[in-house]
Amino acid sequence: MPGGPHPPLEVIASWPPANLVNPAGRGRVTTWLACAFSPITFFCIFARLWVRFRLQRSPGWDDWLMIAALPFIIALSILVPYTADHFHSGVHIWDVDLTLFTVQRKLILTIEVLFVLGGGLIKISILLFFRRLGSRGVSKTFRIITWVAIGFQLGSTIAFFISPFVGCRPISAYWEQSDVVKIAQGVKFNCNDEGAAITAAGVVSTVQDVITAVLPNFIYWKAQIPIRQKVALMAIFAIGYMAAAFGALRTYATWVLFYETYDVSWQLWEIWNYTTLELHIGVICANAPALKAFIKKYLDINSIASNPRGHSSEAKSSQACSSQTGSKVSSNPSGKSKSKFAAWRNPYANHGYYSQPTQMSMDEDGLVANRISEENMASIQHTSGDFTQSERYSASTDVELGV
Repeated sequence: MPGGPHPPLEVIASWPPANLVNPAGRGRVTTWLACAFSPITFFCIFARLWVRFRLQRSPGWDDWLMIAALPFIIALSILVPYTADHFHSGVHIWDVDLTLFTVQRKLILTIEVLFVLGGGLIKISILLFFRRLGSRGVSKTFRIITWVAIGFQLGSTIAFFISPFVGCRPISAYWEQSDVVKIAQGVKFNCNDEGAAITAAGVVSTVQDVITAVLPNFIYWKAQIPIRQKVALMAIFAIGYMAAAFGALRTYATWVLFYETYDVSWQLWEIWNYTTLELHIGVICANAPALKAFIKKYLDINSIASNPRGHSSEAKSSQACSSQTGSKVSSNPSGKSKSKFAAWRNPYANHGYYSQPTQMSMDEDGLVANRISEENMASIQHTSGDFTQSERYSASTDVELGV
């Protein structure tokens, strides 16, 4: 049967008597989800920004976009559970106070706009991170696809941001169409098909989620790095598939709300839950790559001592890279040079990721700040022995992941 927020009179007449005192409901799951995921989400954001700004001292545009998305993430983390609880999502429509609908519609419009803007900034941030991560290790085709995906995301974000404001004329009709007084007065409202617009936005968003989740496969699949690192990268980026799955479920639940049921308050419960999960898991995925560097630095992980890029090798690297005699670094027992050029700095170190001849430097914390340029790679190879392609790409990947 058809559905949506405007049930015909015969459907309303078939509803049971209202129970406004103790109505049956589906529980405050949205609030519990927000309480469980919000601390993890904001910790991941804090850790990522701390690593980029404080430890590596080399923030990129992806980091600034994450900062721009932060107010939207905070607002959604508050508004979604507030709307779900205070306006009886998960309660049958006939058990909801009719006077709440107008305010609820205003909050729904606000959440829709915040989600479009916040989600767009988060996905563009992830795509910019992929562009940086794969700038040396993948083909030109990958970089073009990444830029096309960024343009697609930017265009759809602008379009779906504008859509709610032009869907009803005047815009007040968006919430007044749920005002029982105006409905009783027979007021006519000039609004487009809201269900089609929101469902289309959900489909496009889900497609973008899938693209964002698939793209990093082309980076680590061809990377000449140990299988352990590939598995770790796969696990990190696999979180993106979870966000895409919840986006698809949210889109389907939206379709059901507008085209299969008039019990909109009951169905909204599912939409709010999927929205909360998609938002927080997407943010966690966007910030997870920086967590290892943060944890190694501040949680005293023992792997620091066993890491081949520990302090002893850093000292050797510093001595080798600062030497002008061209002598080679001391080799390990197997006879192969393992220098990671830990203390070497370059003229672009203070420019971070804005410097297009991107090069690599490392601060006193042992964290790589930028990528090795071709010219300096040749110079370093001359002074420190052979540097294999596997080591070359591994160092380039470690720049971004902090591994």
